[in-house]
Amino acid sequence: MGRRRRAVISGIGAAARLAARAYTPSLMPRSPIDQGLIVGGAIVGGAVAGAAASLAIDLVPRPLATPLLGSAGMASTGARQLTPDAGDSTARGWTEFATEITAAVALANLIDSDRNALVKVAGSGAMAVSVAETARDAISTQTDIPTAEDIATSAAVGIGAAAAFTAATGLVRGGGLLARRLAAGPLARSALSLAGSAAVAAGIGFALKKGAATAFAKISAGNRATEVAYADPPQLPTAGGGPRSEIPFSTLGLQGRRFVSCTSSPSSIRDVTGATDPKAPVRVYVGVATAPTPEERVEAAIRDLDRLGGFERSRLLAACPAGTGYVNYITAEALEYLTDGDCATVAIQYGSLPSMLSLGKLDDAANVYALLLRRLREEIDSRGSGAQLLAYGESLGAIAGQEGTRRASDGNELIIDLALWVGTPNGSQLFEQLTSEGTPVFDSPADLNGLEPGVVTFLNHDNDPVTKFAASDMVEMPPWLEPKDRGRGTSSAQHWLPVVSFFQGLIDTKNAATVIPGEFRSTGHDYRADLASFISFAYGLPADSERMERVEDALRASEIDRATSIGLGKLQSA
Repeated sequence: MGRRRRAVISGIGAAARLAARAYTPSLMPRSPIDQGLIVGGAIVGGAVAGAAASLAIDLVPRPLATPLLGSAGMASTGARQLTPDAGDSTARGWTEFATEITAAVALANLIDSDRNALVKVAGSGAMAVSVAETARDAISTQTDIPTAEDIATSAAVGIGAAAAFTAATGLVRGGGLLARRLAAGPLARSALSLAGSAAVAAGIGFALKKGAATAFAKISAGNRATEVAYADPPQLPTAGGGPRSEIPFSTLGLQGRRFVSCTSSPSSIRDVTGATDPKAPVRVYVGVATAPTPEERVEAAIRDLDRLGGFERSRLLAACPAGTGYVNYITAEALEYLTDGDCATVAIQYGSLPSMLSLGKLDDAANVYALLLRRLREEIDSRGSGAQLLAYGESLGAIAGQEGTRRASDGNELIIDLALWVGTPNGSQLFEQLTSEGTPVFDSPADLNGLEPGVVTFLNHDNDPVTKFAASDMVEMPPWLEPKDRGRGTSSAQHWLPVVSFFQGLIDTKNAATVIPGEFRSTGHDYRADLASFISFAYGLPADSERMERVEDALRASEIDRATSIGLGKLQSA
């Protein structure tokens, strides 16, 4: 029992120490509930590591265990103290992690030792004081110091989340123990125990899968619903789903119906830019319900572009949507203003779930986009119009669009004329290739002064967690944390720690794009304040400061109007 008790105490101590470290700052502000989820992840990770370390130490003969623990503690603490001002690294993070775990195991051995009660009380007190000081130091480095109520809420949520995980693992273990009682021999007991645990784990997995499937189906249905403000087809002759379009408005889905309904009219362009003879911009959108196969959807897009005059425009933008089918309205609208309507935008939907839930659609999305680019290039070249083929993608649309561009291109010769990729998530092959060859990554319009655009323009905010988060953050420090100056909107107090940093990054990614209509901010995964300037730069559409100001004012006003329209609600469910 002593061995098991020490493991439990060590796990509790390590969990508390890592939970305290979970209050260090990261890229995004966090609500108490979000902070609690990070704390919960730290508790589980710390408990597992502390218990495992304690059990490993107990394999060593008792006379050797105490000096071994002391040596390990001195070594890890010494390694940290020798380079207090050194930059972050994977080795440093693991050293700090080992220090926390070793301290917890050492105190657990002291508390569970044969020494008198005073020593045990002193050990427990030392553990509590150490955790409190660690939490205080972590909280003090945050920009917005949480209140006592926030801290209490986050701690309660963290403990609750960890308890739920513990209960689930207890059920799995209980299933094994229950099945074990049904067998007679040792071999049979072991086999039945394993089978029982596996059966309970499978049951929990099935329940979670069914729950997730129900939630996903509800989200997907919501993205097919008809909204009050966008129930009727647009009347603009150059809008997809409109009077001259062959694509049924009802097949465009929620995102597509919004998108084509917001096509700028020549009169609105004239009012904003002062153009004397603006053209009517073209917007074409193809939903997943428009045609059964990717090839048929692409051909439907090409036919509609032809019918609506898209190939008669000087610039043709192929936009790769995000997971739900969303294409940033601001991008299309800014392009329409800056070209005086002499442009066409086309997008093909590939899914109806949010981007974080659509990673499994990445290959399909890239294939659809590659097909679209090839067909657009064929049409442009065969007509000899000289129109520029522009590429755009944001978030999941950026990584899918880049992969689609790579697949559609012939070697290093890109199939597109110009591209703007915004908020590219980790893992893009084309991004890694081009940036390694010298293509810059911009953080804001302030970086553009005096520069000429290349074929590809990358816009990634320095503090955008979507562009930085990776599963490997669990065990390896990401390269962007190496320098002390991590860029605009970042904190020098952010440090990498195994387990903790992974959950911080996961929550940061969820919170990366919390926006208020009309309040454009250049931070995190919110690129609205930058888009007009980067559309102008990347696509070679210069505009003086007065015109750009009028354009940006119009973009803010239209977003507020759009939010009001969306707020009217849904006419019917899918």
